[in-house]
Amino acid sequence: MFTSKPGKKASERRREMREHLWPGAEKTIWSRKTDNGYATIPRTLPLIMTLINELSPKPSGDASRVYLDLWSRSYDEAYVEIVDEADHAYAAGFLRSRAVRSWRERMRVLADLGFIKLKGKRGREFAYVLLVHPHDVVEALRVRPDFPADWYNSFIERENQVGARLGTQRRVAKKADKVVALRPR
Repeated sequence: MFTSKPGKKASERRREMREHLWPGAEKTIWSRKTDNGYATIPRTLPLIMTLINELSPKPSGDASRVYLDLWSRSYDEAYVEIVDEADHAYAAGFLRSRAVRSWRERMRVLADLGFIKLKGKRGREFAYVLLVHPHDVVEALRVRPDFPADWYNSFIERENQVGARLGTQRRVAKKADKVVALRPR
């Protein structure tokens, strides 16, 4: 039976367990430590994509795959330069004659929801994209009447599981609670 020793880092315990379950797996996996071409993404991204799907206007369609493509193209600066809209449309799953038009509609949905900010260049509406911290966007969207409460409960649970950064509003409130608690009475 496999047992992990106390005091080891979580990553070491996971690596040992993986090796126990799949001996030799190190040679068959994608690792950001040995492979190029990876992106840093929030561990809450699948839930964020679900929220985007829930809140996307139904005539416009789900914008979550466009959001995933943007994350996969961003670096640590959370910024993407749009060079070829057709490439982005294809990567997001738009394959037909209306591909770029559909992609543009989804980009506008993401901007309207607040997940991205856009800047144009020489008559192009989509030249530069800033990825806004998604947890801050979640906090801003919570005031909407169509915001799914069940989704938010799952999101908070996942946020706690991965030790994710709280949204700005909750960080400020938490900090204010600490200040109040520290004041002498």
